[in-house]
Amino acid sequence: MRAKVGISAAAVLLSGAGLGLATATPAAAYAGYCNGQIDKTISNSGFHAKIPAYNGNVDCYMNKGAQSKAVSALQTTLNKCYGRSLDVDGVFGNATKNALMHAQDVENISADGGYGTQTRTNIEWAFQYSGNGRWSCFDITNW
Repeated sequence: MRAKVGISAAAVLLSGAGLGLATATPAAAYAGYCNGQIDKTISNSGFHAKIPAYNGNVDCYMNKGAQSKAVSALQTTLNKCYGRSLDVDGVFGNATKNALMHAQDVENISADGGYGTQTRTNIEWAFQYSGNGRWSCFDITNW
């Protein structure tokens, strides 16, 4: 009982001092739920990729249940770079979640089936060459 009172008293003291306990969810670090995509180009190479974004900001997240162009961008990459055969329909269902978990496992990151910063920066992205439509997969490390 004493420990509970101590923690409560500490929280009140921190609160009164303008300091709070960290209670933010991981999603709080993101701009929002991925609702679109941006075009990422490798400078002067002719290669470009569609990357999930929230209102133009790539710091977004999504998971099963999402429906948007962001999901289509992810599905294309999972097909081209990780050998999956998803319908590119913009619907983040079980098949997309399982394909994403496969890619996360291949890249040795948390294979939870959710999309966020760790996934964006560690998977390879499908880039298409504008000259002949050829696809190649590249890591994106510089944002």
